[in-house]
Amino acid sequence: MISRSFDEVDRSDLEALVANSVSERRDLEFKRDLPGETPEEIKEFLADVTSLANAQGGDLIFGIEEKAGVATALVGLTVENQDKTLLRLENVLRDSIDPKLIGVQMEWIPLDEPFGAVIIRVPASLAAPHRVRYKKSGLFFGRNSRGKYEMDAQELRVAFTKSEQLPEKIRQLHADAIEAAGGRNMPFALNPEPAAVVSIVPLAFFQEARDLAITHENVQVPVDVSRGVDWIDTLEGVLMHTAVNDEGRVRSYALTHRGGRVDVAWTIGGIREIRGDEYKLVWPKRFEQGLLDAAGSAAARLRQHGLQGPWVVLATVIDVLGYQLIINDDSTSKPAWRDRALMSALVADQVDEANLQPLLKAFWLLFGLRRP
Repeated sequence: MISRSFDEVDRSDLEALVANSVSERRDLEFKRDLPGETPEEIKEFLADVTSLANAQGGDLIFGIEEKAGVATALVGLTVENQDKTLLRLENVLRDSIDPKLIGVQMEWIPLDEPFGAVIIRVPASLAAPHRVRYKKSGLFFGRNSRGKYEMDAQELRVAFTKSEQLPEKIRQLHADAIEAAGGRNMPFALNPEPAAVVSIVPLAFFQEARDLAITHENVQVPVDVSRGVDWIDTLEGVLMHTAVNDEGRVRSYALTHRGGRVDVAWTIGGIREIRGDEYKLVWPKRFEQGLLDAAGSAAARLRQHGLQGPWVVLATVIDVLGYQLIINDDSTSKPAWRDRALMSALVADQVDEANLQPLLKAFWLLFGLRRP
């Protein structure tokens, strides 16, 4: 896979594949020509796409000539109607893959007129394994460094088992992050105040082991670092954090795992004295802006290390029992009636405000309010 956001891939990226004699691999395949209308060509196309989805995802690029799997020339394609061409391919994928494959992106990349290339980015799938369902075909395809292959019965058993276990694996990663916020297997704990814990995990994390080359200069920073930040190299990765107080606690930290995921935790409230009375308060903007900043920047950081979406984002608010949400200067919400709440677990191709809305809405519902 080209290690750039899909929207940013352009002609220069394709030219670099040829100039650097890049080889096909588990997440990258080159094709000189687009698939035609014959059943054999369509089956081949479906096999290519499903093999990527059943592995770790990747890019399928049409318009590049290869020899022995090495990109040798950007020859380009000519089509009468670019939109119609992409629509045909989209329809084939929609109608001939079971279960349906969500999140595939396609783009026509202009070259010298009248030529262009087509890139198809296939995400790692939460619903894998996918099978080709076309002209009485019902085959499953896997992928290795040499390309696609038909999966055998044993591989299918393993694939279906992994798919069933995936949700629990994701929940366990986030549960470990919550325990870490309390100081488990950590050099410190968060302040004993309401806090948010967010985990950002690319689906590809579960498909292949990685050891990212990370340092304190290229990892996720904590939320709200206006007072400075420090870092620690740990067994898991690089831990960035705010100042440690006399009680061995911090206000915020971010742990970028070498395996390719990020956990971020920060305080969102506390006990404050107002006109002689103590109030247990939570500041909504601290959660909302912190979530948007943490999740969005974590995905961007991981993309810099070659990881792509879809992304799993989990957010939990902890230690909020009895705390009230500040609505404005004159009013607060009812107190939260639970101490810990998972806002939601969502899967998104892009980590942005629109896709994070379910988490933001759940946060307000925790305090008995609807927003917007």
